[in-house]
Parts: sequence; C-alpha cells; structure tokens
Amino acid sequence: MSTRCTTSSTFPKAPRILAVCLNPAWQKTLVFPHVTAGAVNRAEEMRECGGGKGVNLARALVLRGDAVAVALFAGGTTGAALLEELARTGVDTLAVSTSVATRVCTSVVDRKQSQVTELIEPSGRITDSELARMRTLLADEAPRAAGVAICGTCPPGVPDTLYIAVAESAQNAGIPVLLDGYRNVSGILEGPGVDILKINADELRALSGCDDLQNAAEHCLKHFRISWLAITDGKHPAWLFGADSAWRIPQPNLRVVNAIGAGDCCSGVFLRAFLECAAVASDAAVADAFARALACANATCLTNIPASFRKDDLHQLEKLLRPERMPWPRNGESEPSFCECARDN
Repeated sequence: MSTRCTTSSTFPKAPRILAVCLNPAWQKTLVFPHVTAGAVNRAEEMRECGGGKGVNLARALVLRGDAVAVALFAGGTTGAALLEELARTGVDTLAVSTSVATRVCTSVVDRKQSQVTELIEPSGRITDSELARMRTLLADEAPRAAGVAICGTCPPGVPDTLYIAVAESAQNAGIPVLLDGYRNVSGILEGPGVDILKINADELRALSGCDDLQNAAEHCLKHFRISWLAITDGKHPAWLFGADSAWRIPQPNLRVVNAIGAGDCCSGVFLRAFLECAAVASDAAVADAFARALACANATCLTNIPASFRKDDLHQLEKLLRPERMPWPRNGESEPSFCECARDN
C-alpha cells in the first residue's frame, strides 16, 4: 500500500524539494564515555530517530524552514515510527508500505575519542508489487518538485534503473537534480546526468579510480554528465569543481560530537541554495551556496542528533566559511596536488 502522509499546512510557501530515499533506517544513537572492544560497555545516553541519507537531508531542511518531501519504503514497527516522526516534524512523506521491517542502524559514540562507529543492519527485499507502487509515485511527483535529491543506495529488489528514470523525469521538466551516492551510479551519470554530484573524498576516489582529488575530479567531469562536483573531506578543505572553475573551502577546527548526517545535511542545503542562486548564474554564487551548506554540515557535527543543529552555531559558522578560487582547469600547468593541499590543512 502506498500512502501520502501530508502535513502541507506547516510548509513554507516555497516549492518543496523531493528527496528520494529508498533505503531509509530507524537510527539509534548510543553514547558512551569510552568504548572498549571485547568488553561490556554501558551507554550513558540513548536516542532514536529516523535515519538514512534522504531522511537526514529532510530533517536539516525542515529545521531551516524549507519545504521537503521524502519518497521511501517503510515497514514494521520501525517503519511506522519513522513515518510518525516525519509527519510530526512537517515532512510530506510519499511512502510505500513493505512486508519487511525498516532496518535499524546503530551509531556508537565514544566521547573520549570523539569517535562514532556505525552498525548497519541488512535491508529487506522489496517485492515487485511494492516496486511498482513506488515507480508510480515517483513518476507523478518528481516533475512537480523544485529540485530532486537522489540519496544513497537502492535496497534489494530495486534496480538502479529506477534512479535513472527519476533523473530523466526531472531533467525533462527542467528540474535540477542532486545525486548523493557513488555505488552503482554510472547509469545515471552517463545517461541523464545530474546538476550536482555531492560525495566525499573517499567516495570520489572509489568512483574515479584516481587517488589525487584533482585528477579524480577531472576524470569525472570528462566522463560523466555532471555540472558541479561537490566534495567533502571531513576536517580537511572541501572542494567544488565545475567546467570552468574550482573552489576550495577550508573547514573550521571543531570538537565533533557526532558527524552522522553531516554530509546529508550538506546535500540538502546545497540543493536549496543552488535553486536560490540559479537566477544569478555565476560560478561564485554556486561556490557561496556550497559554503553555506558546509556551514550547516559543520553545525550538525556539534549535536548528537543526525542532521540537527542549533541556529546560533549555524550563524557563526556561516561567517567563517569562505570559498577560495583555485586555478582550473590545469591546462597542463604544474599545480600543487589538491589532496596535498588538503593534508597541509
């Protein structure tokens, strides 16, 4: 059964972003003073909330006052809890009920080490009838969105071609598409393409087969249909690559509480800011939009709840992050390696 859990009266007037999150989770966060492998560890705190890339993305956008809808599969008591949270927080949910329960992901936070370990359950298989209902929902909703964010992997039973169909539908309607994923994405990147590919540095290396970030970016821009390539790299500088410009955004020195959901937060805010600066049509405006998204990502690292942030933290970080234009394309010139620059910082 497909459902539309709508709370439209709470939405801002701006057109909503559609987050396609076909492999969501119910997220448990256990906080320990210190974690010792092979020993009994007793948590001092426990929190539960919805999880998965698209769900985290939606949480960050709602906190900013943006309109967002999430398309997802949900089943069992964990799926019911996920849908209830999304509806309560003002997210319009396009859900297909499944015969299998929504997976549980557990984040183990070690306060002493400022370290987070993720334990992820396997996803259940989606049936053919459940898949057909999701296809119908997405075909109807994707062309109506202000922007589409395709988030994460597909669960068992869902072919990668579904993401291709979503991207084609949005592109044909003139709607910007952001992809936050790197596994099994060659079909979408070689076919309809995306306006933004947002991944982290390790994912870029895996996707391109290149160790150096600059070479990896050149490879992806040459071989895939990508307008902008946005790369996060933890505490190291983030990078934004386009056809004619590259930008480096140094990151602040923070004591991270929980980084889970930070990249998803960045994806959502970047897509919204990208839509807002579309009329300006300048590379510098897109770089500023990415810097704003990175400020939000950093702010969420200061809380225990994935993709959640305090507005005071966000405002302070927005003042700190400034993009720096770098030589690009290289045109055969000898420039410092981008990954060497990152290590120096």
